[in-house]
Amino acid sequence: MAKRAIITGASSGIGRECALLLDEKGYEVIALGRNKGQLNETVALGSGPGTIIPLAVDVSSPEALKEALKNIESVDIIIASAGVCAQGRLDEAGADDVYRRTMATNVDGVWYLFRALHDKITPNGRAVIVSSGLGKLGRHGYGAYTASKHAVLGLTKCFAKELAPRQITVNAVCPGWVDTKMARADLVHTATVNGTTPEQERQAAEEAITLKRFVTAKEVAHLIVFLSSPEAGAITGQAYNISAGEFFA
Repeated sequence: MAKRAIITGASSGIGRECALLLDEKGYEVIALGRNKGQLNETVALGSGPGTIIPLAVDVSSPEALKEALKNIESVDIIIASAGVCAQGRLDEAGADDVYRRTMATNVDGVWYLFRALHDKITPNGRAVIVSSGLGKLGRHGYGAYTASKHAVLGLTKCFAKELAPRQITVNAVCPGWVDTKMARADLVHTATVNGTTPEQERQAAEEAITLKRFVTAKEVAHLIVFLSSPEAGAITGQAYNISAGEFFA
């Protein structure tokens, strides 16, 4: 029987790349996301011996998530990759809405996922939560996003303790700038605020990175898949940077 992985945020970016890598390794991948069309694109890209099963659901809804996963009897790997990134400064009219939406997906979604599946993770199972470099640092205008990514590092440490009696490991990854649709949209927003262009904002971001480039989603996925492997059985409660040297914290 094929091992099973459940991945949130699998309709694009890091989550999609994780789904494709685990499909290559023969896993049954249950790919969760809000956009059914994009989930179907993930399925179409799969070419491995495994299976990718799309499941459209909003992780910020505990009822919807519990209903969607009710027939799952066991899972070997959980990857919590669903996330949103929106800027909201203290002086902006819409900042409260940005805060609520960001925390609902980035924090509540992780909590509800583990609440729904914690007792279904197999012994020696693996879980990885996608945080961010802003889970360790801070950035002007990113209060909600930064708070959410700090919060999931706290959940990572607590879940690692709670699930340790069954030899289940729980770790986090902290990407810097990753070349994804979400990051590109963020650059567009920043350029609008600053009166620049997205190209100028990207160039400035790359100049501040030690290796002078963005990370790829596949590079992050490879780290996550390693942390999900049997070889990573002695690693738990950790938060790994993958930022091309953007930060060392």
